Amino acid sequence: MHDEIAEVRRRAGKLREIRTAGGRRFLVLKDTPADRFLDTGIPIGPEEIEELETEHALPAGMAYAYRLLAIRDRTEHEIRTSLAGEGITSPRVVDEIVASLERQGYLDDRRLASGYIRYTMEHRPSGPHLMRRKLRKAGVEEGVIEEEIALAMSGGYEARAAARLAGERIRAGEDRRKSARRVHGFLTRRGFSSPVVNDICAGILRGEVPGEDHEQ
Repeated sequence: MHDEIAEVRRRAGKLREIRTAGGRRFLVLKDTPADRFLDTGIPIGPEEIEELETEHALPAGMAYAYRLLAIRDRTEHEIRTSLAGEGITSPRVVDEIVASLERQGYLDDRRLASGYIRYTMEHRPSGPHLMRRKLRKAGVEEGVIEEEIALAMSGGYEARAAARLAGERIRAGEDRRKSARRVHGFLTRRGFSSPVVNDICAGILRGEVPGEDHEQ
């Protein structure tokens, strides 16, 4: 079955996206042997399709992955998903890209998890449940997630962070039960564990101000 080049779209840098009349998509690099495919109307058969899916997809996929990693760290799962979204689906090509990135130190799921947790703790304090959801969605392995969260949450961080956030939401003169309900919903949405949330809300009902007993 033969096809032909129907459209060539410019992407970032030298990346080019090729679309065929038959609905296929390929990502290639300009100024490489793939240049012979960068004109509309060029007929392509099974051999050319194989070439575009493998030989020319590899350097294009590497260039695309580097651009993604220049923005922020990515997990292996995110890289594989992003490549598939660009039409790079050959298992051999994708595996080679991932292996190359790992050898160069660009892919490290543990480093990504640790960095994400540290950033979250500093800029948007959250509980372990929310961190787990985010890291699972990114494709980090469960064991890595649990080890990094356990390390980060040592020393009572979760209780202190939750108490500080709760204290910021207490309104002077407000009914204790209303305050406790609002704080409970907020802390739960931010991923704090039930024992920590319940302990804080119990304190609010007793008239305690969250955070006072957790100050350094």
